[in-house]
Amino acid sequence: MSLIPVDYILALYNIVLIAVWAPLATTTPVARWMIAVHTAALGLPWLLLRAGSLRSRGVAALREVYPVIWLGAFWKELGIHCELVGSAPNDALLASLDRAVFHVNANVTWPAAAPAVWLSELMQGVYFLYYVLFAGLVLYLVLRSRRPITRDTILRLSAAYTAAYLVYAIAPTVGPMWMSEFPRLGAQGLFRTLNDALQAAGDAAGTAFPSTHTAGSITLAWLAWRYCPRWVAVPVTALALAIIPATVYTQNHFLLDAVCGAMLGLWLQASAIPALRGAYRWMRFHKWRIPRAAPKTEPESV
Repeated sequence: MSLIPVDYILALYNIVLIAVWAPLATTTPVARWMIAVHTAALGLPWLLLRAGSLRSRGVAALREVYPVIWLGAFWKELGIHCELVGSAPNDALLASLDRAVFHVNANVTWPAAAPAVWLSELMQGVYFLYYVLFAGLVLYLVLRSRRPITRDTILRLSAAYTAAYLVYAIAPTVGPMWMSEFPRLGAQGLFRTLNDALQAAGDAAGTAFPSTHTAGSITLAWLAWRYCPRWVAVPVTALALAIIPATVYTQNHFLLDAVCGAMLGLWLQASAIPALRGAYRWMRFHKWRIPRAAPKTEPESV
């Protein structure tokens, strides 16, 4: 066994997060703890490789899926960092950019112009179904027990979320729902209640731009077309496309957040991951073919 592309992605993320926390290390104890955790996490892939020699099925399974578990575990860290460094300048800039690009802030104008209860519940329901889609499709692909499919699934999801996480760590933004200049609109219903409960339980401040809902949904649609029957891929893609406007109507994101998240997801799946795999193959090719020194021989006797 050897390191795989997703290991390098997470190593880069750990290095960047160490640098992000470093300016706070002299004044904030949590920053020192997070630097220590990310430093230790740099050795996690090698630790799992060595543990793999025990031939434990549990370790082997953990080796494949640990990146998604790891990213979930460190989601809250981004919120802690945002609360320490603040996001107000980034929020104001993003709101003005959203108006400049689209002429309005659609997160306010759209729900104000179309406040029907049925539309509000539809958009809230679509937003909620992202979590169902994520859990269902990922479990289906991973539990098929075919290593190439599992590794491709984990790689593509990790790339999408890690790219967004890096932006959150460097330039956090809270999104329009938490900005005082934008009123909360839309009817109260079942799905809005569910979404509010999920956000209260597990949301992290500073994770608005780019939208992981849209980047993740595009990634899931890509995976569905690669590994699922057409009758599954078509509705998954329809839901993924519906999630983009739903993030705006529900006021979780600016339209700019949603569009950039979708573009990020497309670019990663279509270009960045193939390029990463090409670089990985190149590295392995040259590593395997490093010329060895010729064995020493005794001089022939005369």
